[in-house]
Parts: sequence; C-alpha cells; structure tokens
Amino acid sequence: MPGILTRWRTLFRPMVYNISFGPDAPAQVLNLTARQLYNSQDNLAAVVNFLANSIAHLPLKVYVRDGNDNRKRDRDSKAAKVLWLPNSDQTEYEFIRALMVEYYVFGCVYVWVLPDPDSESGQQIRIIPTDWITNTEKTTSYGPGKITVTSTAGTIEIPRTEFVRFSMYAPGNPGGYVSPISALRQTLEEQIQAGRFRRELWKSSGRLNAQIVRPKDVQPWSEETKKRWIEAFREAWGANGSRAGSIPLMEDGMEIKTFNASFKEQQWVESVKLSREAVAAAYRINPSLVWHSDTQTYASSKDNARALYAECLGPDLQMIQQRINSFLLPMIGAAPGTYVEFDLSEKLKGDFEQRASAMQSSVGGPWLTRNEARRDNNLPPVPGGDELIVPLNVISGGQASPTDTHMGASGAESVSVKDMVVKAAQKAKRAQVTVSQTDEEADAVGDALKQFFARQRKSILPKIGAKAVSWWDVRRWDKELADDLEPIIADIVAAHGEIMANALGSTFTAAAVVNYIRKVAESRAKQINSRTLAKLQAAVEAALDSEEETSPQEAAEHEFDVREGFEAGLLGTALAKWAAGWATEEAARQGEEQGVKRTVYKEWKTGPKARASHAAMDGETVLIYEKFSNGADWPGDDSLDPDESCGCNCSTQVIIITE
Repeated sequence: MPGILTRWRTLFRPMVYNISFGPDAPAQVLNLTARQLYNSQDNLAAVVNFLANSIAHLPLKVYVRDGNDNRKRDRDSKAAKVLWLPNSDQTEYEFIRALMVEYYVFGCVYVWVLPDPDSESGQQIRIIPTDWITNTEKTTSYGPGKITVTSTAGTIEIPRTEFVRFSMYAPGNPGGYVSPISALRQTLEEQIQAGRFRRELWKSSGRLNAQIVRPKDVQPWSEETKKRWIEAFREAWGANGSRAGSIPLMEDGMEIKTFNASFKEQQWVESVKLSREAVAAAYRINPSLVWHSDTQTYASSKDNARALYAECLGPDLQMIQQRINSFLLPMIGAAPGTYVEFDLSEKLKGDFEQRASAMQSSVGGPWLTRNEARRDNNLPPVPGGDELIVPLNVISGGQASPTDTHMGASGAESVSVKDMVVKAAQKAKRAQVTVSQTDEEADAVGDALKQFFARQRKSILPKIGAKAVSWWDVRRWDKELADDLEPIIADIVAAHGEIMANALGSTFTAAAVVNYIRKVAESRAKQINSRTLAKLQAAVEAALDSEEETSPQEAAEHEFDVREGFEAGLLGTALAKWAAGWATEEAARQGEEQGVKRTVYKEWKTGPKARASHAAMDGETVLIYEKFSNGADWPGDDSLDPDESCGCNCSTQVIIITE
C-alpha cells in the first residue's frame, strides 16, 4: 500500500478551481447577484449590518504571552499598529465591519497583506472585493494558491503568501465556500416577486380596490370607444394623472364597486414576518434582536442580548481570532506568543452593576484600586491610590463584597441560599409575606375583560356579517382595553405594595409607578387584542374556505364565546398574579431607596395540581431580585413560554430578615 503522504497527495493534488457563489446554488437569484441582493433586500441587509456592527463594535486587542502564561497588552508592536490602523483609508472598526459584511454576504473574503512605506508599521492590510476575484489557480482542495483580481483599473495576480482567506465551509468542497444567501434562494425569490407585484400594482391606473361596472341593458361599446374611455380614465385618474386622488364622475349608469381581497391574499404582513425569520435563521440570530416583537419583555431582551455574543456571534468571533492568529499575524511578522482577542467586556459596560457583582463574586472581594477606577472615568491618579482597599468586614471565606447585606458560609464549605435563610432564621427574627393575587383581584380583571369582549362582539359581528371593508379598529380597541385595565392594575399594585412596605417598615408610593402601570396596561391590551384579531381572522378564513354552511359571522361568534368564557378568567388571573408579584418587588426597591436595610428572599410555593416542573421547584429560595431556576421572577411571569406561565397556580413566600 502506498505511504500516507502519497495517498494524501493523490486526494489533494493541485487543481484549477473557479470560485462560484456556492457549490449547490446558482450564482444569482432572479438575475440578482449577492451584492445586488444585499443592496436591495431590506431584511437581508438589516441582519448582515446588525451582525457586522456588533462584531466591529468589539475592540480587537493584541496581547503577548510569556513563558509563565502571563499576558501583557501590546500597543507598540507592528501587529498592534497594523490592526489599529489597517490602512490609510480605514480605522479598525471600519475594516472589521467591511470584512464581516463581505463575509456574511459572499461567504468568503480575502485580506491582502502588502507593504506601506508611509505608515508607522510599514505594512497595510486591504480587503479585496469578492466581485473582483475572477479566478483561482494552482490550488489544493483546501484553498487557492493564487488568485486573479480584476478591477476597472486592470488585472493582477496575488500569490498565496500575500493573502489570508476567511471563508464558510462548503460541504463536499473544502476548497470552495458557500454563502448563507444560498439557503435563502426560495425566500428571497418570493420577496422579490412580491415586491415587483406591489410595485406594478401601484404603477397601474386606478389605485382603488374597485372595479367599474356598466349596466347590462345599455348600448354596448365598440372596441374603439372602450379603448378611448380606458385611456382617458388612466390619463386622468391613473398614476401621476391630472385628477389622481379625486372622485371620478361616472356616466351612463356606471358604478364603482369596491372589493376586498380574500384573507389568504392579505397575508403580506405574515409573509414579511416569515421572511425575516428565515433570514435570521440562516444567520443564527434571534429575529427580535433586529426587529421589534410584541411579545418581547425586558427579561427576554436581556437574555437575547446575552445569547447574541454567546451562541450567535461566538463561533464567528472564534473563527476570526484563530484565522488572524494562525495566518495573518505571521505574515505581518508578529513576535512569538503574540495573539489577538476581542474584548467582550465592552458589551458589559452598559450594565456596570451586573459586571461589578460578577467580578466581586469571582475574586471574593474588592477588585479595583482607586486609581484604576479614576482612570476608567478619565480622572488623574491620586497619591496612595494604587493600594487595594479591603474593608474589615471582607475576609477570606466571609462576605464577597462590602455591599452584601447577608452573610455566606463562615468556612470553606459553600452553602445554598436556602441554607443561609435557615441559618439566618435561627439567629434572627424574620417576617413573612405571602405573594399571590386574591380571588377578588383576579375576578376584577376577568370581569373587565369579559365586558370588553362583549363590547367588541357587539361592534364587530355586524360588520363581519355585512362584509364591511374594515371591521377592526386597532387604535380604538387597544386604547379602550388599556383604559379598562389601568385602574384595576393600579389598585392591585397599591394593595400588595403596601403589604410589603408594612413588613419592611417603609412606605409604598403608588404615584411613583403610575407611568409604568400605564405602559403595562397598553402593552397587555395590545397583546390581548392581537391574539383576539388572529383568532377571528383564522375563524373567518376557515369559514370562507369550508364547504359547510357555517357563516363567517357564526365562526366569529364562537371565538367571542371562548374569549368571554374561560379565557377571560385565565387572562385575569395571570395579570393579577403578575401585578401582585411586581408590586412586592417594587416595594422592596422603594424601601432600599428610603434607607431601609433588610435582607429579603423569596421562596417558590407550589400550588395544587401543579405541572411537574413547578412541583420540583417547591421550596426553592433566591434573593428578592434574582430569578428562580426556571427563569421567572414570580409564578406566572409572562417572560416564560406559555407552557410554563399559563394557568400557573403557584405562589411566593417573601422572607424578610428583620434583625
């Protein structure tokens, strides 16, 4: 049998390889190149720009590691200077952003390393536009040995020793590459065709959803008369016509009859949403990071932002770092032990409290000197400010931070939060507050929803039955429901806020949260009405498509029966439960602002016939502002999936250490 090197050379011998858009997809989508798609398709451009900006925003820092595994920030070497100022036309941010846009659009980007006698580093790096690359020659199956680049100025050849390639792996073709756009061929084709259709529709004459009808008993038109009338009408009332926008005056008994497209033909908004989701999926990103989502909450937005740099951009950041460290730095002439790394702490600067808490927990005590803190705030150093101050109440194995208000384990053995509560309760007095909505509060919200749904039914059903042009008034229903819910939510918040404040020995100020409660009422009203509209549309569409004799009005009637029935009760309980939990936490926050120093915990209490995941949480205890293990702040928290939050009958026991 031939030796291993001989066999390897047989498989990966030099060959000629022409770069294409993708190995299994055409180079174009409806005659549009990848660059033209990026320039014309807003969903694609939004995702690519968001990802490229998010990566370019991170500082790319150069470090040197010595033999003792210590590292030092490098700002003076050739590598650091080249990356800080890649060329005479681009900053580091602009270079990285351009690299990532090219990478995400084409699936491949070439970086050219060439001398620059006018720069401080003596070198520069440039991105070669993928559209300029016309051929690759004498390559192994893992990459080209030479590329041919053609621009309007001429054609040159660049050998492998002068460029670094960043590319997405193409299955079955390791020397090629594939663009994410290849997987979006069908989606983009549909969006392009839909856009062309709408554009042509608006260009056509008569922008009304209407048709002109002549009585059947009048004298028929000749073809010439009909042609002259149509031309005259289009010139007057068509696009850019002299009477465009005015009301036509019909003669000879002619009538303008409006009509609506069917529900299936009105799904353009849903198709746009699906297109956005498809583009986001191709680039491994949550759509709500780029586009607003009605169901997004503050908690979910924080989780999405965390996932962006962990699950979404993490692989790409690692790829860029490794390609630069393994191939680009040696070309630049970097010293051994030099490497680059993206500084993710830049994204944590917006949440200093979380960052400071994480660092304190990691190091077990204060971690910044006064001069380090002053430098971060652009202040000059002060004498003696380089010593790390450690308060007397912070010792090894004791409190991790002087700001902690509870004691942890006294020795090396760690204990759970619940164990700390038990130990604290054995030595100190404590108060308990049960956090759960009352039946009266849940009924109040449920009754308001029932009355609102009944009012909606009375207004909407006749319009559906009469096939009115528009039977849903978004602004009216959202405002009316928000007006109905706001005072009820305010009463629940005030009641539970006062209960918690009394236990803390503080005062609850309901006036301080009036604006927030209004925003909550508007948000919940929008969510509820959106769900009602979706259910009605689905029911009416099903009735129109069905061969049975059920009318659209009867189908809508059934949906209102369900909404006024058990769904109003479920929604009322969930909203009342949220208001009680949030008010308790807000009261604790107001107490801190008033100077009340108490250690406060919350314990999950499983309700009767609870789902298995909630039953397993019975007795779980965390600090008042922390989340339970399922990600909820309180039972019924709507930041969870509906399978976890809907119908939850659990409650919370708040424990306050009073001494």
